[in-house]
Amino acid sequence: MNSYNKHRLTHEFAKNEGLNAAQIAERLNISARTVRRYLQSARYSPPPGRVITRKLDLYKKRIKQLLEREDYTAAQIFRMLKDEGYSGCESVLRDYVAQVRPRRQTPYLTLNFEPGQTAQVDFAECGLLNVGKDRRKLYAFVMSLAYSRMVFVKFIMRQSMEHFLQCHREAFEYFKGVVKEVMVDNCKVAVISSSSFGMPQINERYADCAAHYGFKVVPCGVRKPYEKGRVERNVGYLRTSFLNGLPLDGLALAALNHGVRQWMENVANVRIHGTTHKAPLEMFKEEKMALQTLPLFPYDCGVISSARASSQYRVVFESNKYSVPPEFAGRRIELGIYPDRVLIRHEGKLIAEHARSYEHNQDCGLPEHDQVLIEQRRKAKHGIIMKQFMALGAIAGTYYQGMQARRLNPGTHVRKIMALSGIYGRDDTIRALEDGAEAGAFGSDYVANILEMRRRVMPQPGPLHLSRKSDYLDLELDAPDMNTYDIE
Repeated sequence: MNSYNKHRLTHEFAKNEGLNAAQIAERLNISARTVRRYLQSARYSPPPGRVITRKLDLYKKRIKQLLEREDYTAAQIFRMLKDEGYSGCESVLRDYVAQVRPRRQTPYLTLNFEPGQTAQVDFAECGLLNVGKDRRKLYAFVMSLAYSRMVFVKFIMRQSMEHFLQCHREAFEYFKGVVKEVMVDNCKVAVISSSSFGMPQINERYADCAAHYGFKVVPCGVRKPYEKGRVERNVGYLRTSFLNGLPLDGLALAALNHGVRQWMENVANVRIHGTTHKAPLEMFKEEKMALQTLPLFPYDCGVISSARASSQYRVVFESNKYSVPPEFAGRRIELGIYPDRVLIRHEGKLIAEHARSYEHNQDCGLPEHDQVLIEQRRKAKHGIIMKQFMALGAIAGTYYQGMQARRLNPGTHVRKIMALSGIYGRDDTIRALEDGAEAGAFGSDYVANILEMRRRVMPQPGPLHLSRKSDYLDLELDAPDMNTYDIE
């Protein structure tokens, strides 16, 4: 092997196979020092007037023939050419196969849909939304009519069953009709299980909704989202046309849904579609006639769950506490979960209704539930005070009747009288009640006045002090008139 070939192979081994100087020296049976000198020098160039023929050049035509016949791998081609006499490097052959192999492109069948035949649905993650003090994931439900390309979008906070069903209901009401089939991917709210070898198992609740509206559920193949490509493209269009550059901070969910409804009616459904070259709203005029009529009653999209109320008459759902009337504390109750509210029932009777909270660890109590317990405690306390008042004796009952006859509020006066009893004592309070009843003065104010007057201490008269003893001699007393006491 001449020096030119050694120089060329040194660079090829280093570039294509990543060999170091020692490995190349062993492969070419030359010194490592020579290899390093070859690597440091400029790339080899053929001697003047000499045509270089590489070992692979003799097999390039054969490689192209093999690739046209079958999609062989480079390793397979190397083994076949080696049997035919190829003595070159496998790495050089791999590089050449990568250059000449025909580009692989999966062919997709263009699907055509009849008016009113199919709708495609999908969920899309849309960033984070401020909900109170928390930041929660925001999702979009998207339904596209396959024929007209009409689109319906609803932003939601969960990819749960109640949201999934509610969005179907609102989409059909928006289109004012129902398609014959709905294409979905293999999300758990739609398909419980699926495989490439058997029929998919549709979620029982979703199947019930489909039966109510009269459409058939058509799941896509496993890991084949392109089968519902029309809704996938609308998801991308939603991101670029509506969400792109939209600041979500400070936006409420209701405002966001109002905005996307305006976008649907003024942008998405009136634009000229790139495939049909018509506005979806224009094509929808034809498709609308083929839609099935909406049922008389909308579908109940609530999800039922059971729970037990705590001793604080609260039910926990998604880390939030919802109140029930106090008499249901500790009882088993039923939750009806909707996207916007939580209904609480006991034995089929509605006992509470709350607005659903998407924050964390919130106490969602209704004032009337707390007021009931406060009133119960007030009545219990009043009963104890009345028992203490009646224990003052028969005069307590008489005085109570007198207050009722005067159309007073006996409960308020009884509480004040018992407070006076704690200050002046039981016996003095009884005497005050007796005096008040005898005088016809009924009320806590009269009792308080009597007790105060009796406790007030009058000053006693002091002895008469004379400055001189002679003053005693100056006292003159009139003789009493005894005629007054004469008895005839």
